[in-house]
Amino acid sequence: MKKLLLAIALVLPLSLMAQDLKIGYINRQEVISLMPEAEAAMKQLEDMNLKYSQQGKALQEEMQRKYQEYQDYQAQPDADENILKYKESELMRLQQSLQEFSQNAQQTLEKKQQELMAPILDKLQVALKQVGDENGFLYIIDNTADILPYISPKAINVLPLVKKALNLK
Repeated sequence: MKKLLLAIALVLPLSLMAQDLKIGYINRQEVISLMPEAEAAMKQLEDMNLKYSQQGKALQEEMQRKYQEYQDYQAQPDADENILKYKESELMRLQQSLQEFSQNAQQTLEKKQQELMAPILDKLQVALKQVGDENGFLYIIDNTADILPYISPKAINVLPLVKKALNLK
């Protein structure tokens, strides 16, 4: 009898504690898409991407023009071998330049995206911590990628709370 009472005494607090566990979930991408800062950051990234695309297109057009000049010269019966070699090397330099430009543009865009998104992600993290602390959540899980195959009805979608903490509509 004493063992049974001891077992109940040990298990009862655990079951009571388990009832108080609050787990929340949120789609962070959804929140980020509602933040004005994120909209401004995306606009800035789109503008940068457009500039790089335009420059890349100009480089590609120049390369196509040079290639056409090369082909036209090569088709001439009196085409000089030294001039052909020079034109080939010019085409290779342009190709390399285009590849370097594309790589550098991509790296710059990625770096700028990280730079612009860091304060936005920090702000969201502060809001999540505030909501978690104020509402007694044990965990708030990010379900942005729909990786949770099941969400219990007992789990709480904290999106409305986070939107309130961030003053979003």
